[in-house]
Amino acid sequence: MRYAVNSQEMKVYDRNTSEYFGVPSIVLMERASLKASENIFKWLGARHLDRKVRALVVCGVGNNGGDGACIARLLKQKGIKVSICVIGDYTKCSDLLLQQLKILEKYSVTPDTFSNIRDNKSPAEWDIIVDAMFGIGLSRPVSGDYADAVKYINSCKAERESDLLVASVDIPSGINADNGKVMENAVRADMTITFNQVKLGHILYPGCEYTGKLLVEDVGITEDSFLSKEPGAFYYDEDIRELLPERVLDGNKGTNGKVLIIAGSKDISGACLLAANACMKAGAGMVKIFTAFENAEVMKSLLPEAMLVTYEDFEPFNDKLRLCFEWASAVVLGPGIGTTQSGYELTRQTLEEYTGNLVVDADALNLIAGDHELRDLLSNYARSSRKLVITPHLGEFARLFDRDIRDCKEHILEYPRELASNLHCTVVCKDARTVIADSKEKKIYINMSGNDGMATAGSGDVLAGIMGAFMAFGKTSFEIACLAVYLHGLSGDKAAEDKGKHSMVASDIILGMEDILRQI
Repeated sequence: MRYAVNSQEMKVYDRNTSEYFGVPSIVLMERASLKASENIFKWLGARHLDRKVRALVVCGVGNNGGDGACIARLLKQKGIKVSICVIGDYTKCSDLLLQQLKILEKYSVTPDTFSNIRDNKSPAEWDIIVDAMFGIGLSRPVSGDYADAVKYINSCKAERESDLLVASVDIPSGINADNGKVMENAVRADMTITFNQVKLGHILYPGCEYTGKLLVEDVGITEDSFLSKEPGAFYYDEDIRELLPERVLDGNKGTNGKVLIIAGSKDISGACLLAANACMKAGAGMVKIFTAFENAEVMKSLLPEAMLVTYEDFEPFNDKLRLCFEWASAVVLGPGIGTTQSGYELTRQTLEEYTGNLVVDADALNLIAGDHELRDLLSNYARSSRKLVITPHLGEFARLFDRDIRDCKEHILEYPRELASNLHCTVVCKDARTVIADSKEKKIYINMSGNDGMATAGSGDVLAGIMGAFMAFGKTSFEIACLAVYLHGLSGDKAAEDKGKHSMVASDIILGMEDILRQI
């Protein structure tokens, strides 16, 4: 597990390190600059240049600029020809920046003006550009000379391509560290060297597209500096084998979970098949499918391991479904059930009568979003000890939350918390970076596995099936959701590796999951 912090959290941890533990800020700056310089030298070492290397360091007037001035000195000491400019009002220079500039002058490096560099230095002048303008404190649009500097750096990169390294210190200038937004203009870095904790702006879109290779270096602002106030967001990046619980050696098909998949309709069979197949391959001991009669032959021929109960449109299915509820230890409701009367009745009866752990997805969520009675049933469902996970994609989330989809995307770190609190459940808001929140948890999970090839029909059905299988784990619904989403993304990454992002389909994600779980 890794934390992802916002700017305020990081400032507190930085301050705690200096004020509580007594590590001077100038020491932290020196450590940070050494780490940044080491990574620049690694890049240079792979280039094998037989000429004088030239670097431009672009600084702001804050402490990020102080890092830049310190890096300029370290590059100079290694024989690199360094030019440096400070953009902004010199009267607002931080004390640490002024101290670093004073040291730098003794090494015979004095700041140039940005206007002179912009007007008289071509992109061919530079092998390295160090971006040290803003750091993590930026909260307003980039304009004026700062915007011109961003454009100059990006134009140099566009002309020189791989012959030029653009290295950003802490975060690319112009990216909001709290949400990844581009503040009108932003540097497109080849590498970003940040310190101790990943920032939210590094991993959220579109900031992650500007970050380049993210290097997280230890400068001494460790978890001790949290002083019991942990960050509000985390993600997984470890081997899935370290996270999944071991299967019970003396277990049986019943102890590994009996999952009822309520999915499909007379016109849709694929969602049902994908969810049930994923559930079985993710480790469920027994799977029973409740679906329209029209899907019977497909299910029997393609998934003979699953039990099957069917209904017809003209036939009341209440008693059949009630018997299935008595059998099941977990239910997955929604993939492909449609939003007609039968879909409504399936959703209503499940929320009214089922008493076990529940995953609600797809059409069931759309029905709930449009019906106050169903919404009330959902809100009341998890008030007991039952586990409830809902898995809306961003469009479904917007309908449930009753907000514009763009507004929901802009507030993807906040709104899932609110919906989870309102509905007393775990909310899996699926997007390019899936966010998971829970009414009983202080933290949110941001998923880092997966790829854009997973934006294909049926991918969500596969996730719902995995989620259903994981309900057998002795974990909270929040923990189950985080593990399922992480494995789903890893499986998609394996599918992309084997099939390619353009060609992969949802069933390939299940094949990818097989390969991953085979190692456990």
